[in-house]
Amino acid sequence: MAVHSHQPVGNFDNVFEEAFQRAYLPFLEAMERHKSIKITLHYSGSLIDWLKNHKPDFIARVGALVKRGQAEILSGGYYEPILALLPKEDRAGQIKMLNEEIKNLWGTTAQGIWLTERVWEPDLVSDINNSGITYTIVDDIHFEKAGRKAEDIHGYYLTEENVKTLGIFPGSKFLRYAMPFKLNEETFKYLRNFHEQGKSAITFADDGEKFGLWPHTYKWVYEEKWLDNFFGMLEQSSEWIETETMGEYFKQNLPAERIYLPCASYSEMLEWSNGYFKNFLTKYPEANNMHKKMLSVSNRLKSASTNVRTKNKMLLEAQQRLYMAQSNDGYWHGVFGGLYLNHLRYNVYSNLIKAEAILDALKTSREKLPNLEITDFDCDGQDELIIENKRMKIYIDMAEKGSIFELDYKDKSINIINTLARRKEKYHDKIKDRALKKSCATQGSTSIHDMEKDIPEGFDRLLVYDRYRKSCLLEHFLENQTNMDNFLSVSFPEVDSSAEGYKLVSEKKSAGVISVCLKKELKVKGLPFTLEKKIEMEENSAALNFKYSLRNNSANDWNGKFGIEFNFSLWDEILANKGIRRETNSFLIRDSWFGININFNLDKTAEAWHFPIETVYESEKGFEKNFQALSVLFNWNLNLAPDEIWTVNIVQDIKS
Repeated sequence: MAVHSHQPVGNFDNVFEEAFQRAYLPFLEAMERHKSIKITLHYSGSLIDWLKNHKPDFIARVGALVKRGQAEILSGGYYEPILALLPKEDRAGQIKMLNEEIKNLWGTTAQGIWLTERVWEPDLVSDINNSGITYTIVDDIHFEKAGRKAEDIHGYYLTEENVKTLGIFPGSKFLRYAMPFKLNEETFKYLRNFHEQGKSAITFADDGEKFGLWPHTYKWVYEEKWLDNFFGMLEQSSEWIETETMGEYFKQNLPAERIYLPCASYSEMLEWSNGYFKNFLTKYPEANNMHKKMLSVSNRLKSASTNVRTKNKMLLEAQQRLYMAQSNDGYWHGVFGGLYLNHLRYNVYSNLIKAEAILDALKTSREKLPNLEITDFDCDGQDELIIENKRMKIYIDMAEKGSIFELDYKDKSINIINTLARRKEKYHDKIKDRALKKSCATQGSTSIHDMEKDIPEGFDRLLVYDRYRKSCLLEHFLENQTNMDNFLSVSFPEVDSSAEGYKLVSEKKSAGVISVCLKKELKVKGLPFTLEKKIEMEENSAALNFKYSLRNNSANDWNGKFGIEFNFSLWDEILANKGIRRETNSFLIRDSWFGININFNLDKTAEAWHFPIETVYESEKGFEKNFQALSVLFNWNLNLAPDEIWTVNIVQDIKS
């Protein structure tokens, strides 16, 4: 048996405490009561850090289990990254970091690793092997995808890459769903049948949180003594079944066979990711953005490490920040909130921005700011613009309306456009159809994957889906009758058409100011227009100057509404409610989360709509809504004659 316990980097302290009291501590106490039961334990580095600071006695009690041979400790990536998402150097560094922590805390050398979310790719073998690790754990479905029949899978297997070998234990899906959700008699019937088929070993491997923290499990597992009864039945069945740590079994037994596994994960993950984990990076461009920024920081760190010898302390701090940003939870979404949780994404960005600040401090005097970089940052085949000064770094997607999709405010180490668009999720159909009923289990508990969940009243009205990413500097051409309610329902008709995105027509850097000019040709209700916008950034300023120019190139008048949309991952208690400000030349956002104010000054009076962007997501507790962005749309009613040019200048100034 392997039990994996983890809390994400940046999770709330009360969540750590609740998980400790309801899952980690009572499970340990059950092991202490049943000293003959051997279990392989894994604690992620972020959880270990919290335990050291808040529950040092727990660390010592785990050590006692290790010392008497009842527990073995698994290593892994320290901050629980998806190893397949990382460069090879970071895979090795994360595993080494946890190896050393295990050695320091418990005086033992880790033999195996917990593979985060059991996301397997064949090229992991040599990296894991080179880290001094001899085995890992995946699911039996990995073996089924390699052509093995479920009923034949047992023991452990051996795989290799370039003559580097690695043992792989197949976790049983039946046991994963049975423990602790089925009656013990049903589980032991399955185990007895497995034994009578002459198979030597079966593996259970799953989350420690399911033993008490998942909904309804604490009462069943501890108050109704499922776990004590399960351990007791194992002890009473010692004539035909025994528990071993995975390292013990690996040392004492030969592999069932040599095998080569395809890319895979557990069955639910394959469903969520449409068959392959990295598909999350295509489904959610916000996840891809974090991933590509993480890779950029990793590459910079690698380059700095080869050039800097006298500032190792700074590089080690940057490396730790990078590793913390690689914690997997904010990069994807399944049955837990994951990517939908603002604070998890915030911690990814915050640590990456802090790592960049350290690397910036190591730059030579020749690398002065402000600076402009043109690169395919998000690996979509089209270049993005990255403009940076000492206080800000902005990322511009020329193909996506020339929008600013990331704005790093260095004074606070925060990306203030850490937003998430509203997208269709499969489980939204449950809300629309009101298909679920309240759970009324009698005996046993219900797996988190099978649990029926309540649907809060009114959630169906929140199910609107954005046609574009919720970023900043998004232009809209609308009918005059389009109002805020149309806009909020995403039913408003865009009346412009353009096959091409923006093109960079000029860039200029002088006297501590950098400016870029973006331009595109489009048609508005069939009429040709030229839309041009300039973005200016000064060297030591947290202000941006946006200069728009709209020209009617047709021989006809055009009458309509033009709007510019901004979205920020900030909380203003007043503006987070739907509202309209008419005839305004200035607009102030007072954020109470991070203590940030954003002030807009416009040289032409506008109508400003403000409203929240809220998403509906499925979590282990049920269906929940989450605030994702404060949206502001400045709009003007225009009547442009042939060849007429309309302009507007907007200054956005950030203060803290």
